[in-house]
Amino acid sequence: MCKILCETRKEMCEGKHKGKTASSVAEGKAKNSPDLQRAVNKRYPKSTAAVNKHRYVRYDNALKSWNRAKVAKETIERHLDNVIRQIEKQAAKAVATKVGKAAARSWLKLVPVLNVISTAYDVYDLASTGVDIYQQIKQARAQFSGDVYSIRPDVAVMGENGQLQDIYDFKFDGDDWQPGQQEMYNKNLDDSGARARAKAINSNACGCNGPSFVPRTGV
Repeated sequence: MCKILCETRKEMCEGKHKGKTASSVAEGKAKNSPDLQRAVNKRYPKSTAAVNKHRYVRYDNALKSWNRAKVAKETIERHLDNVIRQIEKQAAKAVATKVGKAAARSWLKLVPVLNVISTAYDVYDLASTGVDIYQQIKQARAQFSGDVYSIRPDVAVMGENGQLQDIYDFKFDGDDWQPGQQEMYNKNLDDSGARARAKAINSNACGCNGPSFVPRTGV
């Protein structure tokens, strides 16, 4: 990620990427970087880097000064309903074909957006697996009955079964965490059972060379 930040910083200083922000350029590089995926896998085996993907996080009593808009309850309901339909479809197919643990793991990939984590089951438990996960999603309805917000980390590290493991955000010269951003990222990590804290990727930490760059669109 440091390579991406320093490279983007240098190119923006040179006047490249007209009309684009440094963050959007860095995110574009991250999405197409095999080096980033390898680095993430080295630190977190069997993980993937999700770039600029929105997530939902419950955060009650957020400060008004953060000026954060809550996600409408109707949006959360539609999102949950869609996931439930997908899981029911996968469960029916798995029980019919008896493909065992592989199918159980495939169901879990549908669940991460809700921060619901489960485990794979033996072939003999296929019928109950669908019910168990369905119950967890019903519990997620209650979990997301409070104040829910949409967040979009630059890079979210996702485990093999979709569990959130870490968060990184590009911060260019003069840039800082937006009000409430770091707090909500850390809450999302806590809810996912991760011990990590959201990290800023900046020129000081990365040791980028060259003049300072103030974030703005390319000119």
